[in-house]
Amino acid sequence: MSFQYTYDAKGKPVGVFVPIHEWEKITDVLKKKATTTVSKKILNNIEKGLQQVRQIEKGSLKAISLKQLLNEL
Repeated sequence: MSFQYTYDAKGKPVGVFVPIHEWEKITDVLKKKATTTVSKKILNNIEKGLQQVRQIEKGSLKAISLKQLLNEL
């Protein structure tokens, strides 16, 4: 990767120029990671919900009404 940096009057780096092909590679990787993260969160929440259903079926967790559920949202 060949980045070009820009500096302020004191020599502090304040910006970077990234060639477009490098930028596209970076954004593709970030998009894939974001999609994976969101998918994992969704699957984790579904699993938590299924665990709660199992607990309700066993009687170790009290079920709530649909009205109570909607009020929590």
